Order: sequence, then structure tokens, then C-alpha cells
Amino acid sequence: MNPSILFFNPFKKILLASTVFYKKPVCITPLIASANFTTIQKGLLLLAGLFVADFITGIAASCIEFRNNPPKIGNAVKQYAIQSSKLRISIVKFCAYGMAILIGAGIEWAFIAQEFSPHEALKQMSLTTIVVAFCCIIETYSIVFENIKRMGFDIILELKNVAAKAWDLYTTLKNDPK
Repeated sequence: MNPSILFFNPFKKILLASTVFYKKPVCITPLIASANFTTIQKGLLLLAGLFVADFITGIAASCIEFRNNPPKIGNAVKQYAIQSSKLRISIVKFCAYGMAILIGAGIEWAFIAQEFSPHEALKQMSLTTIVVAFCCIIETYSIVFENIKRMGFDIILELKNVAAKAWDLYTTLKNDPK
């Protein structure tokens, strides 16, 4: 096999990286990091990572909630930390993201033959890229403002506290009354 083909084809590089990973796990990072992905491929990889992170933080939040509020033994139904209804919602969300991306790609294929620039400061984008970015924003919101808050760390409250302390410091340094 010609090594130059592996250098220019990112999918073959990932295949080689996955075979090398089992033998030498340290070698996988430079091979994947140097692969040349398109914007949509990068977005899909980011969305996959955010989806996995949302899933993990959701499970961690459920376990923390279950540990802090154990179910009563009386006439209550037995509850588990990880419930199948929440897993079903994750599967539905995954399918909805996939359908949104496929519909965006279909609309782009049918009506928009080329990439466009929504603003002169942004680079060329496609409709599918915008749909993937919107899905990434939803996942980021779910991780930061839902799951982490359920774990007991309220980011908005912490930002308000930091802003109040910074304002107090500013007014103290300026010697202005409040």
C-alpha cells in the first residue's frame, strides 16, 4: 500500500488509526487530529461528542438526584437511577437530530445547489452545516444549563455572584457609593 494515499485520505487514515489503536493507543491522537475533514464532518463529530457528553452528564445527574432523594419504601413503585423512559427520550432525540440533518441535506440538495454566506464575516456555509450547528447548540444547552444544574452546580447563579463581586470590586476601586 502506498503511504501517500493514507496521508491524503482521512477515512483511510482513521481506519489505520483504529487498527493501530489496539496495539499502541498513544498513536491514535496525531492521526485523527491531522485528518482533513470537511466542515460538515467536523460538525457531525462535534455533535457526536456533545451527544455522548450529554448522555454521560445526564446519567451522572440522575445518579446524583437518586442518591440525594432515595425513593420511599412504603407503597411507592420501585425506582431506578437510570430509567428506561429517559433512555427512550435520548433515542428519540438522536433520531430527531438525524432526521433534521437528513431533511436539511435533502432541502440543500433539492433547492440550494451551492454554499452561501449568511454574513460577510462568516465563511461559506451550507444549510446542512447550519442544521448541525443548531443541533450542537441544543446539546450544549442541555449539558450546561440542564444536566450540570441537576448535578447541583447552577452556572447562571455563579455568574451572577461573580458579576456582583466584580461590580463591588469596581465600585470599591472607584470609591463611588453604590
